[in-house]
Amino acid sequence: MKKKIEFCVPVLITITAFIGVYIARVAPSFFIEVLTHEDGLLEWLQVVALSLGMVVSLVRVVRLRKRKPPIFLLMTFGLALVFFFGAGEEISWGQRLFKIESTNYFASNNSQGETNFHNLMIDGVYINKLVFGKLLGVAIAFYLLILPMLYLKISKLKTIIDKFAVPIPRFHHFVVLLLVFIAAELTLSSKKGELVEFGGTWVFFLLTLNPYNKAIYE
Repeated sequence: MKKKIEFCVPVLITITAFIGVYIARVAPSFFIEVLTHEDGLLEWLQVVALSLGMVVSLVRVVRLRKRKPPIFLLMTFGLALVFFFGAGEEISWGQRLFKIESTNYFASNNSQGETNFHNLMIDGVYINKLVFGKLLGVAIAFYLLILPMLYLKISKLKTIIDKFAVPIPRFHHFVVLLLVFIAAELTLSSKKGELVEFGGTWVFFLLTLNPYNKAIYE
């Protein structure tokens, strides 16, 4: 089952990304107002990927609770919380779904007036661009490209990574995200970041489900 998912999902991610390019070029208003809009198709697909990642991590905690040390279980649970946080942020913690009013703080400091952290603006600094853009971009590049090589070459680092239950990406995870990034640039749209987020969340789910060091979860 994992092998089928690992084959099919990357193909679907890539196809979806380049369909997005076509739509952005021939129907830019549809791309912006429907496909990449808040509560649009791409956003909900991100929520699905993040929710699946959370479930996978929680199942591992339960299944391995008697066979792995506390630090391993704690880090795996922490990964589940990361997925949960990401899903919550995407839907502004259900604010739009349940029509909940924002507090004064978020109404005044959030670029969309919503209850989430990634759209906060503090002293004129857009948190989304600083933390979730530049810094996260560097971290992702290191994680997908550099860390796997270090994992293979440095035995002590490998031991630490496995002990702390850190999933190591496979090379094709990087390739898929690179293709999505190229597709996003080809859209020539101001909403191209939504396409990258879509690809990123699904790649994150895939590398959690079937990492290079998957044996640590077995």
